[in-house]
Amino acid sequence: MARMKKLKEWAIDEFGDAAPSQNTLNNYARRNMISPPPKKVGRKWMVEQDARFIGMISEPTINKSDNPLLKRILSDGR
Repeated sequence: MARMKKLKEWAIDEFGDAAPSQNTLNNYARRNMISPPPKKVGRKWMVEQDARFIGMISEPTINKSDNPLLKRILSDGR
């Protein structure tokens, strides 16, 4: 049996009929909202079978006096 599975297959096992869309799952994977974090294999996200959805753990505090580059990185990482 494979140790990792596709993100969508994992979501169906984790959430059942209420599984989020593929775009939402990709967002969860990119933002490390799944533990252990998914890995990108080629163009697909793969996740371990026993992984769990944990959501946002904490948001960084962005001050008005922060450097604009730092603000951009903390806001969405791009």
